[in-house]
Amino acid sequence: MKKIIFIILMSMLSINLFALDNSEMILKEIKQLRVDMNKRFEQVDKRFEQIDKRFEQVDKRFEQVDRRFEHVEKRFDFMQNILYMLMGLIFASPFIAIYLRDKREAEDKKHFENLKGILFVLREMAQDNEKIQRSLKAASLL
Repeated sequence: MKKIIFIILMSMLSINLFALDNSEMILKEIKQLRVDMNKRFEQVDKRFEQIDKRFEQVDKRFEQVDRRFEHVEKRFDFMQNILYMLMGLIFASPFIAIYLRDKREAEDKKHFENLKGILFVLREMAQDNEKIQRSLKAASLL
């Protein structure tokens, strides 16, 4: 019986020693796995940093494209304003022409009235002065 108990105790002790060796191996493997996982996480972090840099570059490119579109939009607005002014001038030009014609006719009428007044005065003066009378007859104004 002593032998059986001794064998059982030895087997338990050997199992414990085996378990200790096994647990140390497991701990080493766990540590190695942690180191490997940390390396992989660092690689993933580096990849994310690269992706972030690429997104920043894409954002910068989009900003440049946005600025170009703003310049094009300003040009279109400028051309649109010019077209509005030209259309306004086209539609207003007949009225402007009528206004200018009426204004010129009024000035011409005023000048004609002044000339009639001057001719009347010259005819009155021609009755008293023969030199003026001959001049008016030569110009067919009498």
